[in-house]
Amino acid sequence: MEKITAVLVVTYNRVNLLKENIEALLNQTRNDLDIYIVDNASSDGTAELVEKYMENNSNIFYYNTDSNLGGAGGFSYGLRIIYRKNYRYCWIMDDDTVPMEKAYESLVNKAQILKDEFSFLCSYVKWTDGKLCRMNIPGVKRELFSKFDLLENHLLFVKTASFVSLFVNMDIAKRVGLPIKEFFIYGDDCEYTLRLSNVKNGYWDFDSVVIHKMPRNANVDIVTESIDRLDRHYYNVRNLTYIAKKYGWDGILVFLLRTIGDFIRVILLSKSCKLKRLAIICKGFFAGIIFNPKIEK
Repeated sequence: MEKITAVLVVTYNRVNLLKENIEALLNQTRNDLDIYIVDNASSDGTAELVEKYMENNSNIFYYNTDSNLGGAGGFSYGLRIIYRKNYRYCWIMDDDTVPMEKAYESLVNKAQILKDEFSFLCSYVKWTDGKLCRMNIPGVKRELFSKFDLLENHLLFVKTASFVSLFVNMDIAKRVGLPIKEFFIYGDDCEYTLRLSNVKNGYWDFDSVVIHKMPRNANVDIVTESIDRLDRHYYNVRNLTYIAKKYGWDGILVFLLRTIGDFIRVILLSKSCKLKRLAIICKGFFAGIIFNPKIEK
């Protein structure tokens, strides 16, 4: 059978979650896919786990980056490999994504309905309690109700989506280049899908369901973040500032107002490390103003 889809999973030291992910992928109702595991130099037995799966599954491929490139670097690394292949689609996801058994079948069906006239499709992402996962709600386009036939097929126009079950049209992906590896974490999926949807529409597929097994169902928020995870918010502020620059001065002004709002919320609501939180916001914002990474093809 011709393999039309490459699945790209980026993992780092979450071997038990990765095992669930691989099992779910192997149990999909369609099997015309290859699975690419990109390992950000895990030290928890990830390589050994994948090697065991590879013994009985010729469609699983393993790549070790030799250092932690972050999610952005891992996705860029893996897509660079897949871009050189002849797949029609690439299904991108984190290692804590558990697709329901018909998730992939629905994505392919929607691609056929759209006659491949799309840049990406994204799944309906639930948290472990069955509710919509707040971190993975796509950015819906204003014209979402302009085509009622799409609604009949359980599709909505979207302009951005997360890397938790993103189904990419490879013809479009090769035109826009790779995700920006320098993002490291946060915002890389938003920036990448913006580039994709600027070429052709993206869509939210309500029939393709995955579970995101993140620790809690909440958005990224420096106000309430735990102390041990604060430093990573520098990347979030920097990368979102970079994205805002794409909209010119209007974008920067809107994001500046949002940043001021975060400043005020930290002062009023944060229960610890207020000065550190404020410093991270400032450092990330000004770094984002001058941040100008190259988009690689």
